[in-house]
Amino acid sequence: MRKALFVLTAVVAVPIAGCAGSEGTGTPTAPSAVSAASTPSSGPAGFSGARASALSQGVTDVTLANAGWSCIQPGPVILCAPPGLGLPPIPPAADGEPTYNLVAFTLDHQFDHHVKFLRPDLYHGQPCLGGDRWTYFALLDYYECIIPVRGE
Repeated sequence: MRKALFVLTAVVAVPIAGCAGSEGTGTPTAPSAVSAASTPSSGPAGFSGARASALSQGVTDVTLANAGWSCIQPGPVILCAPPGLGLPPIPPAADGEPTYNLVAFTLDHQFDHHVKFLRPDLYHGQPCLGGDRWTYFALLDYYECIIPVRGE
């Protein structure tokens, strides 16, 4: 629950900025070996086996930012969203995307957890993949689910 509240605060509290270096600011300057095409957003939580495998093999927020992902550092966590979709807008868009799938990293660039946002009209009491309950976040007008790393 602490992570969920922090992520929600983090998404709201900090303006969007690229994360190119360990400082967490700047913009990507060079392509990486991981392309947007190699990180499809499919599967039950929007994270395919290929993406989960890439994350477990040392892909960091810096690698993702260099591959075109949107990353922000809103405090002691770095959040990244895949290219083409980005982060949920504030204020919420009337015709918002059905879901947003974010990846969270520690400040030392280690993969930490996934975050999924689901539009309220699509939430019907289904369980969150991480085992916790979905939490409604009024500022974004989405339900949010923290999906822990396996073994957590």
